[in-house]
Amino acid sequence: MKPKISIAIAEDHVLFRQGMVSLLNEEEDISIVFEAGNGQELLDRLKHTVPHVILLDISMPVMEGKEALTQIRELYPEIKVIMLSMYYESSYIAEYLAKGARAFLPKNCDIEKVIDAIRTVHYKGFYFDDEISGLLMDKLIHVEKQHDDNVKLRLTERETQVLNLICLEKSNKEIAEILHISIRTVEGHRQCIMAKTDTKNVLSLVMFALRNKIISLPS
Repeated sequence: MKPKISIAIAEDHVLFRQGMVSLLNEEEDISIVFEAGNGQELLDRLKHTVPHVILLDISMPVMEGKEALTQIRELYPEIKVIMLSMYYESSYIAEYLAKGARAFLPKNCDIEKVIDAIRTVHYKGFYFDDEISGLLMDKLIHVEKQHDDNVKLRLTERETQVLNLICLEKSNKEIAEILHISIRTVEGHRQCIMAKTDTKNVLSLVMFALRNKIISLPS
């Protein structure tokens, strides 16, 4: 049996938060480790308990979700963050995904979607439902495709393998073990890939790989 996915929830509306906790506690593979009413309280709790996944509301008092996400990415890069918001526009979603969020959900979505997102983010790294997939693809098609085709041709077969594994959230150590190469070699490939694709983070690499059909969106 797989270990439980530990979850923290940061949400200032008590009834909404308690309702989410109650529903998630019914899942055998999910464990709520703590709740927080704002971003600062969340960061304070993280000093003592580090969950696998955080459900993070954007609009909160004291410290909003945007600032909390930035600090979490800096201090706890291993934590996967799912943003919750009443606002569901492409530019808004893209902004938070670029800042390091692994999924973006509307607060009025079904609990089944929240559970699916938690599991997918934990095991696969990212969660894109049909709507977000469409929004992302709309943004991708506005990028100069010829440039991507040229970059794709310049990637070596090994770099393409490394890129695929990076998109699958494999660490440098895991990639080295899978490809039977040194960690230092993996780091070198990673630097070359990011230079050739003109990317700065995993999300940008995922978008490049999607655009060039190196990977496909998780269902």
